[in-house]
Amino acid sequence: MVSLTRNRPYRLYWTGQVLSQLGSDISVVALAFAVFAVGGGPGSLGLVLAARMIPQPLLAVVGGAAAYRTSTERVMVSAHLVSGLAQSAAVVLLLSGTGQVWHLALLALVTGAANGFFVPAQQSVVPQIVGPELRQQANALVRFPQNASKMAGRAVGGVVVAFAGPGWAIACDALSFFGAALLLSRVGVPLLRKEDAEQTKVLSDVIEGWRVFKSRRWLWVMVLQNAVALMVWLASAQVMGPVYANEELGGPRSWGLAVTALAAGLAAGSAVAVAWRPRRAGPLICGCVATMALPVAVMATHGQLAVLSLAMLIAGAGVDTAMVTWTGLMQESVPVEELSRVLSFSNVGPLVLVPLGYVLVGPAVEAVGLNVALGLSAATILAVAAAPLMLDDVRALSRRPVEIRTGEAAVA
Repeated sequence: MVSLTRNRPYRLYWTGQVLSQLGSDISVVALAFAVFAVGGGPGSLGLVLAARMIPQPLLAVVGGAAAYRTSTERVMVSAHLVSGLAQSAAVVLLLSGTGQVWHLALLALVTGAANGFFVPAQQSVVPQIVGPELRQQANALVRFPQNASKMAGRAVGGVVVAFAGPGWAIACDALSFFGAALLLSRVGVPLLRKEDAEQTKVLSDVIEGWRVFKSRRWLWVMVLQNAVALMVWLASAQVMGPVYANEELGGPRSWGLAVTALAAGLAAGSAVAVAWRPRRAGPLICGCVATMALPVAVMATHGQLAVLSLAMLIAGAGVDTAMVTWTGLMQESVPVEELSRVLSFSNVGPLVLVPLGYVLVGPAVEAVGLNVALGLSAATILAVAAAPLMLDDVRALSRRPVEIRTGEAAVA
């Protein structure tokens, strides 16, 4: 742990990630109520969220290749600057009273495009700046303060939205993007490109990433599981959840408390992952995915805020434990020079179905009602959580033991 604090590239990367996450968590509650404030409903919110997600799977593959061919650092910084400008435009529209749903959808499209480049680059940084014996702690330590910020950020976001309006919450997010871009520009991530990469095509890099991705059955099966579970979870938590809060919990302040409980669970999962390195990764990840059904089921059965908050806490702990375990598994299983390209495909899978969920959730609520739609969502999450365990290679999926090295630098 002391070695990580002495690692300057990691400190800058860690601080930039936390700052960006804090701003995003302040504004995450604001987006739904920004849509409601400009006259939209559940269908409009689904449209805005879909607009943010649609570019991500389309551009993530290119983003992974770009990080390999140019610079991981350059891709991350550029993505943050574009996102900051898009959020700034949203602030101007909302505070001036001229914002409309299509404005928010267009700016969400820009932010999603930037994120499509950012995610595969960001996920490949730790193996480049931290030695293998410290990567589990490094991954967990990045996520722990990010998740802790969600407790404060989302609670503050709910209060700011309730008393000042969503525009001011989104302004915090814009500033955080610019600050994070400055920090990430100083990390100094080494180039991954080989000496002969200039003679290759971007398409060749994409094809190579796909070849490695499809060669591991456990990888694409688990990505498919995550794709379906994430689609249903985000449609439930980000669209039906705010509607449920408006109808049964009293509005944004109550929903802010519920998502704060989710953030507390995420932070707890990160704290556990700092010291705990589970060996049986496949069954653990599947069990953690199943916890996502809990808060959805609570809302389906008209649960009150206290019960919903407890379910959110459990789900958050499960989700973050799964994510840290999955990140470590990927970093162990894929060579670092191939990681950004393979991660682009593993990120495409979970994102590709999410816009469909956002678009369909509005008509589904109108057709069967809010609570029935939530109940069907909970059942779907449980089913897809259990499905991969039918395969032997998923049940046997495990982490390698750490080999502690002495006399070597912490920086890879």
